[in-house]
Amino acid sequence: MELSLRSIIILPAIISILVGFASAGDLDLNIVYPKEGQFIGAVDSMFIFGSVQPGSELNINGNNIPVHKDGGWLAFLPVSPGEYTFSIKAQSDKLSESKELSILLSELPKYNYSDISINETSLFPNREFHAVAGTELALSANGLPHCNMICVIKPMNDTICMKELPPKHYYRNKNVFDASVSEQLQYPDSMLIRGRYTGKYLIPKAEYDSLIFEYTIFPPSPRQITTLRKNGNYLANLRQPVTAVASRSVTLYKLNKLPTVELKDSISIIRSGPGKGYLCVHQPQGIRAKLLGKNGRWLKIKLSDNQAGWILDTVATILPHTEPVPHSYISRVQTINYDDKVSVVFNTTGRHPFRVLENIEEKSITVFIYGADTDTDWIRYDNKDKLIKHAVWYQPEAGVYAFKMYLNDSKIWGYDAHYVGHEFHFDIKKFPRKIWDISQFRFIIDPGHEPDAGAVGPTGLTEKEANLAISLRLKTALEGEGAEVVMTRSDETGLGIYDRPKKAVKEKADIFISIHNNALPNGTNPFENNGTATFYYHPHSALLAYEVHNEMAKSLPLKDFGWYYGNFAVIRPTQYPAILVECAFMMIPEQEAKLRTKKFQKKIADAIVSGIKNYIGGPKLNDWDHLIK
Repeated sequence: MELSLRSIIILPAIISILVGFASAGDLDLNIVYPKEGQFIGAVDSMFIFGSVQPGSELNINGNNIPVHKDGGWLAFLPVSPGEYTFSIKAQSDKLSESKELSILLSELPKYNYSDISINETSLFPNREFHAVAGTELALSANGLPHCNMICVIKPMNDTICMKELPPKHYYRNKNVFDASVSEQLQYPDSMLIRGRYTGKYLIPKAEYDSLIFEYTIFPPSPRQITTLRKNGNYLANLRQPVTAVASRSVTLYKLNKLPTVELKDSISIIRSGPGKGYLCVHQPQGIRAKLLGKNGRWLKIKLSDNQAGWILDTVATILPHTEPVPHSYISRVQTINYDDKVSVVFNTTGRHPFRVLENIEEKSITVFIYGADTDTDWIRYDNKDKLIKHAVWYQPEAGVYAFKMYLNDSKIWGYDAHYVGHEFHFDIKKFPRKIWDISQFRFIIDPGHEPDAGAVGPTGLTEKEANLAISLRLKTALEGEGAEVVMTRSDETGLGIYDRPKKAVKEKADIFISIHNNALPNGTNPFENNGTATFYYHPHSALLAYEVHNEMAKSLPLKDFGWYYGNFAVIRPTQYPAILVECAFMMIPEQEAKLRTKKFQKKIADAIVSGIKNYIGGPKLNDWDHLIK
């Protein structure tokens, strides 16, 4: 078919228009975080990031967002509770692409001040709870603010006056990783939690099987109501109290029939409270203790007359009360010297919980054995041992035996506490023979994550990929110094989080280094809070973390995000110095782009090696002044 002159002139314009329509949406606009419909905790600002075609302009909810030359973008924007929608538009020349993404943000409780109320789901106890006489219970309830509340405990009909706590800032993200946590921040009123009431109750020594908790909330006094009305609250007369009974009762154990708990896990953790801080780590299988209570999945066990700890029910077997719990009288302690360690042997007659306390300033290490008392007339030293200077025992309380060892060196390399039969062995690992020579060391390098991806960057780089690339560079650098290196993974096949330290122990690691890249809790400003960071868990790993972090902070073109004590599973083993390095931040486009480059990966590896050299380099090993001060 022949085309007219007019057709020839008009056709290109039509094609151009059609191509323009076809190209709408071709800017590869991608949102990595958050996902559509995702539930987010209560925050007033949050980050959103992803990628778009390089060179594009980006606008989110009326805010112009910078786009990195590689296409990654990151925004930190104000949000409001409930269903919230991000309207995102990318534009480049004649092309454009728009998306909307809706999320659900948690709303804090809102009260109708014209009606008195109590939140029945908040009443203690709201889960399975067991206790013994003499236990102090922390009562809690949520209700209308500025009221008065009591709790009646039945069948005794004891009455406890509940106290309203001051408003609480609902900023779970305002934590150690937020530089603004130390500042006097002005939180929006919408982020304050009110109406939290607390009280304490000591369970009496009475023969009851269970306790029932009945809460009653009373209106404020007339004077309080007048004041509150002036502030726009309490629009009606609040005269009638409201009563509610907790959904669960407290079951009481008989003191003479306490069940026995036996640990079935080889590395169990004893905590200071349900889900709280760690008290005793890596408790061996077979340890027994009496059960004092239960709070949901958490079991409260007796360590001594004055101390208790909490463990998860998944790591323990509950036995009848007739099953005995060992009690030892430690009469003999002996040190035995080996090439790589000094073993301290206690003649216990059963498996007891224990705690280890390192003191770098005193050059000492103390072992507390629960369920044991002293009968110690003899401490036999091995004359070939040059590590332990001398030792003393003491009894801080009945049922707690303490053994304190003073060391000739300013720190230990690591230790291993375990049972051989019923005897308790505490092995202190010696320094490698040539401490200043890196070629004498065996390193375990742990590329974090896998099978999980870890954090993800704006353009889709996964943390597990970045971690592996850096770890392989570190392996090459260490082997170039003559060191021996064992990887927890060298490809996409990974070990479980608890299998990694097990491998390090089996491979007789001298030093363990876990490589990661960071992310932030939502609500924390990523533009203000980012950089390189290093973590340790045990005091004997602190100096290694300090030296490595110093070199990372000096060598990398990033902010200094600090060095930390951090409770990570892979660095909790005690047998060697162990650190976890958070090299950079995955969510920040500039840092994600650097992590893709071999040059930056090598820079990280070289900085870590320099830090290790500082750590093992002669006199610096004993230089703890900057940590002690």
